[in-house]
Amino acid sequence: MIRQTSILSAFQDLQELAGPGAPVCVCVTDEHGFILGYTQMDGSSSRSFTMARAKAYTAARMGQSTAAFHERLVREHLSLADFGDTLMTSVQGGVPVRGKGGELLGGVAVSGRRPAEDEALALRIAERLIP
Repeated sequence: MIRQTSILSAFQDLQELAGPGAPVCVCVTDEHGFILGYTQMDGSSSRSFTMARAKAYTAARMGQSTAAFHERLVREHLSLADFGDTLMTSVQGGVPVRGKGGELLGGVAVSGRRPAEDEALALRIAERLIP
């Protein structure tokens, strides 16, 4: 389980974790894709919220990063529509959160910068969420 105190701590340190650059949105979900926490830096676009939510949801539901999910779609000649879930995305920036034993705890995602930068920050935040 991802603890609320861990989420709030990571959110409190977001400016430091993110470093300089465009403002970002961060979304954390449980293993079912339900939102546990969301925050945004001043100046974030409203579009970034939708993307962060979709990335975190997808990472949690699929148990893999959105980048890996995108690779699967390409490799298996699939589309998002094949999964019958309009909340999913394959845009890089969402990562699963796994416990020390490898169990899926949820997903975390960042939106607002280049996709690779979003993923790198999501990984840093995910580390902070592991109990």
